[in-house]
Formats: sequence, C-alpha cells, structure tokens
Amino acid sequence: MKSTFLIIFFFAFISFLLNSCAEKNAEYNYCKIPHVHIISGKDIGFDKKRRCLIIFEDYSKFSIKKSTIKCRGGFSSKFFKHSYRIELDKKYSPFGLPKEDDWILNANYIDKTFMRHKLSYDIFRLMSPNNLAPECVYVNVYLNKKYQGLYVFMQRINAKFCGIDKKDRTTCLFKDPPVFFEEKISFPGSENNYYDQKYPEISEQDFTEALDKFNYFLFNASDSLFCADIGKWIDIDNVTDWHILLLLSNNADGLNKNFYIYKKDKNTPLRIAIWDYDHSFGRDGDNELNLLKCQVDCSKNILLKRLMELEECNYKIKLVKKWNELRDSKIISVCKIKFMILKNHFIINHDVERNFELWPLNSTDYYDDSNYLNEVALMFKYIEIRIPQLDNYFKKLSQTK
Repeated sequence: MKSTFLIIFFFAFISFLLNSCAEKNAEYNYCKIPHVHIISGKDIGFDKKRRCLIIFEDYSKFSIKKSTIKCRGGFSSKFFKHSYRIELDKKYSPFGLPKEDDWILNANYIDKTFMRHKLSYDIFRLMSPNNLAPECVYVNVYLNKKYQGLYVFMQRINAKFCGIDKKDRTTCLFKDPPVFFEEKISFPGSENNYYDQKYPEISEQDFTEALDKFNYFLFNASDSLFCADIGKWIDIDNVTDWHILLLLSNNADGLNKNFYIYKKDKNTPLRIAIWDYDHSFGRDGDNELNLLKCQVDCSKNILLKRLMELEECNYKIKLVKKWNELRDSKIISVCKIKFMILKNHFIINHDVERNFELWPLNSTDYYDDSNYLNEVALMFKYIEIRIPQLDNYFKKLSQTK
C-alpha cells in the first residue's frame, strides 16, 4: 500500500515538473510570488487529515515534502474557497519563514485586499519584540495542478511558536479562552475543555482551574488587590500593545476572542498572541463596510475596563505613554501604514485579478461589489481618519485625572 502511494505521487510530481515550464512561458507573471502545490489522491475535507505531497516552488526552486492536510475554519468554512492546515512530516523553512512543521494556508476569502490579517500581525510585532503574531507570505495555491487562488501562507500558533518551555509544568496555551466573560458560556465541544486548552493535552495536565481563578480574579478582586496583582497574572506591557492594536484596527471582534493566551515559563505571566484580524481597517469580519461608524468599545472586555477605570493601576498613563512612543518612533503613522499596505500591494497586484476570475468580486458572500483597488483606497482612507482620531483620544486621556 505504501509503495503504491509513493509510485502514484512520483509520477504526479514528474507530470507536474513537465507541465510547469510550459505554464511559466505562457504567463509572464507566473512566478512573481511563490507557489504551493498540493498533490492529493483523495478529496480534502474538514473531518480528518489526508496524506499528500506539498511542493514549495520559489521561482525555479522546488522542495517536495510529505505532509497531511485538512480544511480548516469556523465562520469561513461556509465559503467555497477553503483554507487548509498543513502538517509536514518534518520541520521545514519555506520561503524564508522560520522552520516549522505546522502551517496554515489562509484563503483570506472575505478580505478582498488579502492584507488585513498580515498588516495587523506585522504592526503588532513591530510594537515589541515580545509580541507574537504569525509571519506570513503570499502564495498561489494549486491542488493537483489546478489553480486554487491567492492565499496567505502563515505560521500556526502552537507551543513551539509561543516559545513554551515544555519541561516547565506551569506552561500552557489556550485558543480564544472565554476568560473575559463573567457567566459561563456554552458552545460546541466545550464540555470537557471549556477554555480550549491547546497545550499541554488536557488529558495530561488540566489548567482549567488556573483559568477559573484568573477569571474569578478579573471579576471579583477588590480594586486595590486588582491593581496590586494584575501584573502577576498577565503581562501588562503586552496588554497595552494589544489594546492599542484593537483601537487602531477597530477590531471589535478581537476584544473577547481571536487571540491565544499562553504562559511560556514559570518566570513570565500570561501573554496574548493575536490571531484572525479580518475584522479591521474599515471592514467588519463578515465583510460589512464599517468606516468607523461603529467603533470598538474596549469596556466590553473586563480586563481593559477595570484597567481603564481604576486610577491606582496607572494603566491610562502607561497606555498614553506607549501610544506616544509608537507615534514618535513612526511605528504608527499614516505614512508608515500606507507604506506597509503599498508594499503588500506591489507583491500581489499582478495576482489578485487571476484570483478574482476564479472567485468573483460580486459573489453573494459579499455585501458589495467593491473591487481590489477600491478596497486598498478604503484602507488608506480609514488610516487617514483613524490615526488623527486616536491622537485626539489619547491627548484627552492624558488630561484626565
């Protein structure tokens, strides 16, 4: 059985190589960005992993890797263009990214700019070397030689990504833990893993009690105890950057989800790594236009609410100081973020048209028929409005007692 599998994929790869040169000559922009080729003998679904070969093509260089693959996504799973999770048999460093075995091919279907995730991740990492967000590369994806569209190839957040010391029994990792909700919420699959513990396996060591204690502290600690001990629970510098990014991107969806919480070793408190930021920069997560008509309300998150309300925490002073530092260093500026958008544009602008031929711009999945260039202009307009708006907000905040 195994030898048959290898023979099938050997001939599939030879066929791929023979056809690849002809395709390159036919399309002048074929290799402007890297390609990821998936060769699979079976349909790829959401239910279980399938064996496949992954061919990483970077200009004229080819790397063939054995792997498993499955479709992934929550809300986005309803779209015809699917995202994939790839788990290579051995760690590999594709396209200059860090060496990993777990990767995500993000279809980025609902965001016509393909930039909102990547832009948010890049800004968050620029804010501090301690901030974690996936590194990304744009790729064209092919399944059994058939073009699937433009994708964002990105790191998957796991224990290794977070730098977790696996010899330390205090370390843990959670995805979208509902720790900022006062009442227990019910959602599918939460019965035996309420906080969605990703590391360690909950059957090996259960951190539910630790997160319960954090949750209880957030809602029930006295004001003086909250201010005295909150820094023992969670990294306030990291929270400050996360708070600023939420305000900058206007990502209301990211207040109580779309993040990981992790503890990397016994000497560091909990930290936040961000994830899923298509609800940002002028659009909501379902693609509805939102040019700041509705603004993120950070008081809906108990951690940010208490930090902002309690003067003895000195959090507002820290928040204003960090905003000013980011503005002075030009990490956050209209020109800087426009430059970051344009940098992405020059990478993908020759490839988006081909993607939208396959996945039309006027699909019923979208609220409007806005095209790629209009969406880039929308992001420009958003930044021109939002940064001066936040300058005024932080100026007024600094004047309050």
